[in-house]
Amino acid sequence: MSTRNNYREKDAMKRPTIAIIGAGTVGVTTAYTLIQQQNIAKIILIDINEIRCKGEIDDLTDALSFNPIIEVSMGTLKDAAQADIVIITAGLPQKPGQSRLDLLDANHKIIKSIVQGMEPINPNLIMIMVTNPVDILTFVAQQYSGLPKQQIFGSGTLLDTQRLRSLVSKKIGIAPSSIELYVMGEHGDNQMVSWSTATVAGKPLSQLLDSNEFEELAKQARDKAYNIIACKGSTSYGVATCIATYCNNIIFDTKAVMPVSCYVEQFDICINVPAAIGQKGVEQIIMPSLDKEEVAALQKAAKVLQEHIKGNS
Repeated sequence: MSTRNNYREKDAMKRPTIAIIGAGTVGVTTAYTLIQQQNIAKIILIDINEIRCKGEIDDLTDALSFNPIIEVSMGTLKDAAQADIVIITAGLPQKPGQSRLDLLDANHKIIKSIVQGMEPINPNLIMIMVTNPVDILTFVAQQYSGLPKQQIFGSGTLLDTQRLRSLVSKKIGIAPSSIELYVMGEHGDNQMVSWSTATVAGKPLSQLLDSNEFEELAKQARDKAYNIIACKGSTSYGVATCIATYCNNIIFDTKAVMPVSCYVEQFDICINVPAAIGQKGVEQIIMPSLDKEEVAALQKAAKVLQEHIKGNS
């Protein structure tokens, strides 16, 4: 069943425009995922390489006969500035052996150029940052755009969370969607897991799964991206599905709670926490009641991100 049919029409944005900046693997896969999910949007694809962008659009339009509701066209940063949702995937991709933080210097300049090139920006625009290091670049986009902080968030640890839930699911024989568990902190090597609040139908996960396995499962989820990059050079399908999920929650104003990289005042940085996502972006942060070790891990992640921002300013 399509997402469009899950909610009443009155709950949805009317014919929203989604601009995707970056026609690389992630950007194009996101556009294709939105088409396959029978999203109701008009999609604009933008890239500095206009020939590549045109070819991707021509290829994507072959899929539109199966979903004539969607339109796909090529646009500019000025077009993106007037969209309802902007997804930024442009920037240097992570290479084998690189951490996400290794991309900061180059991608900071790219994101700054993109955001400044969009001015003036639609004051109601919702921006989803995908480019790594996503936490810092989400913060950077907030500084340069002038938009309210809740209207800009990063794709962050939603995919990490889904990976971990899938691993736990195989261990306990329960569907991933029934496992209440979040990966938080940095979208990277300093991520942490809310094991102390993890439940299934209100029952603590520690009563269903040996807690000695927690650390190894968390490591497997954290390292999966590195393993994929080592094998094929990039990740695309999982992250594109996450981005499309964010878009649908905005378009249909679901208020669904999921981890995003967003501004958290107590840390004065963008960090991954569970939040309700709707038409206004991050509408409410839902901070789990973490134990002392988890709080310390979250603080450590925030400190690492703050230090990198200071070093890059």
